[in-house]
Amino acid sequence: MNEGRIDNQHKEIFEIINSFVFENEINSGAAKLAELLSKLTDYSLVHFKEEEYYMKVNKFPHIAEHRALHKYYIKKVALFNLNYSNIIPTNSDEVCKFLIKWWTKHILEQDFKYKLHIDQIR
Repeated sequence: MNEGRIDNQHKEIFEIINSFVFENEINSGAAKLAELLSKLTDYSLVHFKEEEYYMKVNKFPHIAEHRALHKYYIKKVALFNLNYSNIIPTNSDEVCKFLIKWWTKHILEQDFKYKLHIDQIR
């Protein structure tokens, strides 16, 4: 795995999350938050595809579990985004908490398992 490339993608993901948190704090409208959430989803899909490619090439034994976590995340964020257009919109504070918690846990726990796998096969 090209750790530097994946790390840079993680940084970009957190930059988008920080933008979302900032826009939420200054009470930007649902349209701006939905736009940022869409940007995050698009970037996450690119990141997940590349990450899963490296996992497949390097025969990561927990790839199915990792893919399932990615799918859960995409569905959850898509639902948040869809709900921005509802009469009772998504609670943006809830979205902020979810994004920060999910990404932090995912990188520190799940991606770290993959890093350990790579360290073992080198």
